[in-house]
Amino acid sequence: MSKPVAVRFEERAQYSLFDVACVAEAESAPVQLRDVTCNNFELVPGAAFPPQTHDDKLEVVTAVPQGDTEGPVVRYSDEGGGYAIELAAYDSIVIPRGVQHMATNLCDCKVVLIITNFDYVE
Repeated sequence: MSKPVAVRFEERAQYSLFDVACVAEAESAPVQLRDVTCNNFELVPGAAFPPQTHDDKLEVVTAVPQGDTEGPVVRYSDEGGGYAIELAAYDSIVIPRGVQHMATNLCDCKVVLIITNFDYVE
């Protein structure tokens, strides 16, 4: 993958948002689960975190709003305008290594980002 991809949450469907095999297939590279974390801050309305790039891992980030909201809750993008992906509540984004990303809160409540990290198997 040269750009991130979104995994949309469907309330009526019963399925897991992703697993290691799905992530490996999307990335076309072998990966293994590294850890699951919760960002150490709540992304408040209108706030953003600055651009970052990870050369050592693939991330799957799930946006969890801390209140009732409709529509997009977070926008992931890069500085150069190469992509912009808006996530609704409980949607996830798959960010491969080497891809710049930043997130902006688009809703009127705090958003927690749950991050699942994968190592590449070389």
